[in-house]
Amino acid sequence: MSNRKTLYGYTIQNGSFTAVASESETVKKIYSWYCEGDSYLTIANQLNSEGIPYWMDNPLWNKHKVKRLLENPRYTGQDGYPPIIPEETFRMVQCIIGGKGSKGTRVEKPSPTKPPITPSTYTYNPTAEVLRNNNQINHGLDHPDNPNKVIDLILQGISIRYQCLTREE
Repeated sequence: MSNRKTLYGYTIQNGSFTAVASESETVKKIYSWYCEGDSYLTIANQLNSEGIPYWMDNPLWNKHKVKRLLENPRYTGQDGYPPIIPEETFRMVQCIIGGKGSKGTRVEKPSPTKPPITPSTYTYNPTAEVLRNNNQINHGLDHPDNPNKVIDLILQGISIRYQCLTREE
């Protein structure tokens, strides 16, 4: 099994990252579906049922690929990548991810009686510690030699992400 050489949604042309139109639209769909309350697995299943490939050598989506995509700040235009997702949308998704807490907890879809979570409700400023933790979790998920260590990293990640949230009044 081979891995993608570039981040989903991008290709390299003339030495620079360039957005791939069809994949960029898929990235936007993923963020939208997640904001509407769909789980990582539901999104992966939807992409697979629509026949949207992740990569030609490994076309099927799974919840880990969706999660990593949603947590990657490069989609906002970092590190030489052109922006696909607005910063506000990315921050909103990070707030939702941070608010899920333990397994089985689901963020409710907005209802007419409840105000929706909006980017102006919270500010999420991930620290270098959060980014390092994300990388360690992703590595652990790709190489699941020690699942207990991965679980510990995920629990640690919940705590450090929560500390990066600031509620705005």
